[in-house]
Amino acid sequence: MRGTGNGAGHEGNPYYMSTLRRLILCTALLIAFILLGAQALGMLAAHRYLNTQLAQQGQAGASALAWALSHDAAGAQDKGKLADDLFGAGLYSLVRITAENGDILAERHEAPAGSPNPARDWRDSWLKMEAPAATRPILSADGRQRGSVTVQADSRLARDTLWQGGVRVIGLVLAAGVFWTLFAVNLLRWIEARTSRDICERVRALAPGGDPTPIGACELAGVDQALVDAQRKVAATVQEQNARIESLQSEISRDAVTRLPNRKYFIDHFRQALASQEPDAGGHILMFRQRDLAQINRHLSRAFTDQWLRSSSDRLRKLVDGSGGPAAVLARISGSDFALLMPRTSAPQAGLLAERVRRELRSLRVPMDKRGWCRWALAMAAYAPGDNMSDTLARLDHALMCAESVDDDQIAPASQAADSTRIGEYSWHDALSTALEQHRFSLTVQPLADVSGTLLHHEASLTLHDAAGADPVPASIFMPPAVRLGLSAECDIQAIRLGLDWLYTHADALTVHISQGSLTQATFLSRLDRMLADRPALTARLIIEVDAVALVEHEADMHQLCRIVGQAGGRVGLARLSQQFGAMEHLHEYSLSYVKLCGSFITGILHSPGSQHLAATVVATAVSLNMAVYAEDVPDAATRSILETIGVRAIRGAVVNFARAQDLAPDHQWVPS
Repeated sequence: MRGTGNGAGHEGNPYYMSTLRRLILCTALLIAFILLGAQALGMLAAHRYLNTQLAQQGQAGASALAWALSHDAAGAQDKGKLADDLFGAGLYSLVRITAENGDILAERHEAPAGSPNPARDWRDSWLKMEAPAATRPILSADGRQRGSVTVQADSRLARDTLWQGGVRVIGLVLAAGVFWTLFAVNLLRWIEARTSRDICERVRALAPGGDPTPIGACELAGVDQALVDAQRKVAATVQEQNARIESLQSEISRDAVTRLPNRKYFIDHFRQALASQEPDAGGHILMFRQRDLAQINRHLSRAFTDQWLRSSSDRLRKLVDGSGGPAAVLARISGSDFALLMPRTSAPQAGLLAERVRRELRSLRVPMDKRGWCRWALAMAAYAPGDNMSDTLARLDHALMCAESVDDDQIAPASQAADSTRIGEYSWHDALSTALEQHRFSLTVQPLADVSGTLLHHEASLTLHDAAGADPVPASIFMPPAVRLGLSAECDIQAIRLGLDWLYTHADALTVHISQGSLTQATFLSRLDRMLADRPALTARLIIEVDAVALVEHEADMHQLCRIVGQAGGRVGLARLSQQFGAMEHLHEYSLSYVKLCGSFITGILHSPGSQHLAATVVATAVSLNMAVYAEDVPDAATRSILETIGVRAIRGAVVNFARAQDLAPDHQWVPS
């Protein structure tokens, strides 16, 4: 009966003991009911059997006496003697011989009718033994009835037998009941004593310092105090365990390196913010990614990287705590991705905090081998209660990929992404892989003319078509995910193959832009070499365009690209020079057809004399190297005029001075692949 753990405390509980007594009493009553019921059923069966035997006994006696008298034709036998012999056997209570006319010739019975017999009366009325009288006719040899015989069996023997059997069984049940009662009382006493000792021993073991408790006190009188002590000890233990559980939960919800909240913690808080019903529950999310974490881990020690991440996280946390308020959550959601949840913030407040984070990240950069400093990509999105969490995070992820392709640390607004692009990396991988397998790409072709309106060449951009018939997705949308997923080379191969098909049906030159991510993939340049060698007649009108950053970061690959394209008779152009002016010092190493200026450099050149001087320097350097200079993103006519004065050969933007604007309309044809 020894319990374990807290069970001993329950066993010693008076309520538990009362329940045990009730259980034992109910068990005893149930057993008694079963025994008495079985006895009652047995006595009923015996009662029916004895009644049947009495009836058969009376019928047998009447038949025997009637047979004897029927065969005594001369009347030699004394009828009284026959009645005495049958009655003297002690089995019958009535023997009567009646003449043909109804006169009683002989009658024997146990007592005169109506004689009082109290003992018999109450037992007969209780047991109700019935012995019906049996009557048989006395027949002569010729079949004539000469009288009748009536015999009734004596029920006293059957009654006494049934009574004695019932009394014995009842006595046995009572004896068993007495024995069970004694056993149950002793069992309860033993359980109570044993439980009390167990409780005292356990409480004594749990008590601080192991204070001894007298054995004599370990009875029911000391159980209540023992239980109180045990409850106090258990409460203290539970409180300690809860504290440990909270500590472990805190460890689980934090990143091991930076000690920032992890992805699960961030997702839970973001889900709560989206589920809030308050009118001002909206806010913003800033997500930023360390683009060069893998290279940092390869070139620097792991301990240094962890220490750098930890110190950077501490500085960012202090910045957020001081500027973002207590509700802001800064978390590390993956190895290189971080997120800042800014609930209940307006767009200006969120933009100000995001700019402070961007400047802090810029100051936390570490030097790299070729790039000079490690790079961050940032994106921000607004959210409101009821928004889809997966949709918002997918928009942020796509905006981060776009920020990586731009190659600067400006904050990309995720809210400007098209609805068709609000999917994450895994969905992009499936979509791009399926499109590559099914060749669901086309070229969007636009003409480029010089300032006088003369057509220079056409510029092609790869477009992705959805099998469901949705709007086509331009390269500016799907190429950043393709670069991140390592599928940019396949997409660029598709673009070049479609470009060669376009050149087969057109007489003009065509520019096809390829991403710098494709240059780093091992098989891209060899596949490009084979494609150009297969169509030498078309390659002379093909221009391969690459971003200027490739001249700084992928010098060997760029030299090989220029060699392959030059040997095939094609040309190479350089885009986005204004985003990487460091490529200027390498221009003389390559045979380039043109360079392009674009972006904020062009939009702000009107009010920046320094930018104008720099643009003039670019034009002078390019002209000396036999390269043309083109400008994109031109916002107005004044900027166009300055660019023309500087010597930019072709201009594209909000105002384009094409002389043949109608003739040079964009070509959105589907080129079969």
